[in-house]
Amino acid sequence: MKGLIISMPSIVDKVKSSLGNYSQFFEVTTEVGNEPSGYDVIGIAGTDKFIVMNLHKLSSWDGPVLTIGFGIGFLNSIDLTSLDRAIQAVVNGDYDIEDILRLAVSIKGKKLPDAINEVAIFPARSAITLEYSLYVNNEYLWHDVADGLIIATPTGSTAYAMSAGGPLLHSRAKVFEIVPVNSINLARVPVVVPEDATIYIRDIISKSRVEVIVDGAVRTYAGNEVRISAGKPLRLIRIGGVSSAIDRYEKKVNLMANMDLPPSAKFILKILEYEGQLTPKEIIEKTMLPSRTVRHALNILMRRGLIHKQVILRGGKEVVVYTLASRPLGST
Repeated sequence: MKGLIISMPSIVDKVKSSLGNYSQFFEVTTEVGNEPSGYDVIGIAGTDKFIVMNLHKLSSWDGPVLTIGFGIGFLNSIDLTSLDRAIQAVVNGDYDIEDILRLAVSIKGKKLPDAINEVAIFPARSAITLEYSLYVNNEYLWHDVADGLIIATPTGSTAYAMSAGGPLLHSRAKVFEIVPVNSINLARVPVVVPEDATIYIRDIISKSRVEVIVDGAVRTYAGNEVRISAGKPLRLIRIGGVSSAIDRYEKKVNLMANMDLPPSAKFILKILEYEGQLTPKEIIEKTMLPSRTVRHALNILMRRGLIHKQVILRGGKEVVVYTLASRPLGST
């Protein structure tokens, strides 16, 4: 067994200490350069943002991937606090593999990183609509004017697509969904297509530059046509006998049960989900909310049990950070 773990710099010491007696099996690095080879498994430890960014870099890797995150991030194989047990399970081969559907995106023959969650097509300027024609397997479906369009995987159906009115897809369903965003035509409803379908967005027109956004991380000019089809599946390691579908949907339902939160609290919750641990100052900087509003929202989230307050060492100093509440590995 030979493994590689790509870790966020802020948690690399925690990752190394969690390896314990299995440190001889794993190398730990904070960044990946050329496509790695010679490994049996690759782990990525960090926020959803960090995990997605590195999965994009590992485009040609077709081996199993262990994702290690914070709290209720939807891409996590396991939580950072359970890494020691997870490493033992991986070395012993006591794990399952879930094939996660991804989307291959190309513009004028140029291939973008495969999308794990969604491909979004939007004008670069807000409050500007786009006009487009939609084809599935070269069969014309409709012409539309809307704020944008989202094509999502089952994994991504719990994220951006759901907030735009898309259906919840079971993680093992071999389908994708197409979700128009604020169409001027009420007949333009979300469409579910099989995984072997090829989706074309053509005749793209807007008063603003139109961009293709892959997993909220990669942006590029859309041009006149975007082609989307099934990409190479992500072989995600699952540990502990927990169904990823049930677990992920339970997390989403728990979040939806708290939708009576004030907008500031919802915003902070989303920021923490994507970014991971943040200090109050970092939350203020990223949300641009007044400090008093942030303090009030954090108190509400703490009372609801949605976030935890922790004191950690950062740069040799103790700092207070907030992170999403999590469920430890193997708990019920």
